[in-house]
Formats: sequence, C-alpha cells, structure tokens
Amino acid sequence: MFHAANEFAKSVHEEAFTIASNGSIAASKDGIFHQVKTDNAALIKIYDVCRAEKVRAFFFSTDTVYFVGEMPSHFKEDDDKERVQAVKHVSINERETFLTHVDDMINGLIVEENDISRLHDLRAELEQLPNVHFLSSHHNNIEILPKSIDKAVAVQTLAERLGVKQENIIAFGDGENDLGMIEYAGIGVAMGNANETLKQKADFVTETNDKEGIYKFLKNRF
Repeated sequence: MFHAANEFAKSVHEEAFTIASNGSIAASKDGIFHQVKTDNAALIKIYDVCRAEKVRAFFFSTDTVYFVGEMPSHFKEDDDKERVQAVKHVSINERETFLTHVDDMINGLIVEENDISRLHDLRAELEQLPNVHFLSSHHNNIEILPKSIDKAVAVQTLAERLGVKQENIIAFGDGENDLGMIEYAGIGVAMGNANETLKQKADFVTETNDKEGIYKFLKNRF
C-alpha cells in the first residue's frame, strides 16, 4: 500500500519516487500525481462474493487496511506489521461499514490458504466483472486492480514525467503482478524466487530476494 511504500522510499532517499498498490498510485516527494481506484460496483460485488464464499478479503486505501473476518495475527507480528505499515486497520464484517468506506478503497486482495483450487474457481467467477482485472503476487492470493492498470502503467507514467527513455528502465520482479512491468522495461530482471512464467519473460534472472539479488545484479552489470 502507498503509505508503506512511501515510508520505505523516503528511507532510501528524500526525493525518491514511489509506485504502490500494484501501479494504481505513483508519487513524488510533493505528493501523489497518478491515482486510479477500483470501480465501486466491482468492489461491492467482490465483497459480497467473498462474504458468501467465506474467503478472506482485504481492501486498501492509501493508508488503511479494511479486512473481512478477524484481523490476521501476522498483521500484529513485527515483520509483517513493519511491511504493511497501515495507519489503521478497520473491520468491514458489516456490509454497511464496507459501503461507508468503499469510496476510499483503491485496490484489494483475496487470500485462500487451504484450498488453492477454490481460489482458481473464485478468480474465474470474478473475472467476468467489468472495469476490474486480477493478478497474483503469490500462489494463494488474487490481487484486485482497476481495469487496464498494472505496474507497467505507473512505470511508464513516471518515466514520461522524468523524461527517462524506455530502454533506460530496469525493473525487478518475482510475481505475476510484475509481468507487465518486466516486459515494458528496457531491462526486465526476474528474481531467483520468481515464478517460471516471469523468468521466461525476463531478460535476466538474478539471485533470490534473500540473497541480495538486486544488489548483485546492479553491481555486476554496472
């Protein structure tokens, strides 16, 4: 989510740019200059389906996680709490509460840890919805995004703003949700822990994220 990504970007450099929410948001140190939210009607339908199917769903604003069911314990653990960095966690178990906050929701995430085939069936059902599309950053989740938005769109928007040529862009990724960005970049690099589809589409494969893959690639190339 934007708040977490932006906090990390500022720790790297005070003028670092930020791309967040799977490309739905891009920002400079002066604030957000690109933002596209998921269609409200689609979000409402997704919420209703997830409640009916009793699968966990999370919806994100720039700084808040809205969750169905109990707040996961890992949100309270130091490692994930630091990564998520939500200013607020809000329960949306009541439909009226969800509707109160739907205007603030930019994107979302559906998680199924026990029955992955069920997740595939759910994705097939939801992909019939207009004005929204779905990707995955892990085998057990479905990422909810505005139609025609992914990380490639935000990277292109940022590159045009900065006057950077496409061939001078390097992108690193490890999941399905990184595919568009990897293909768009002049140099697309898959992490060693990436899925096989991404590795096949990338120009290079580096070490895993746990073995300093980005650092090693840049050091060896430049």
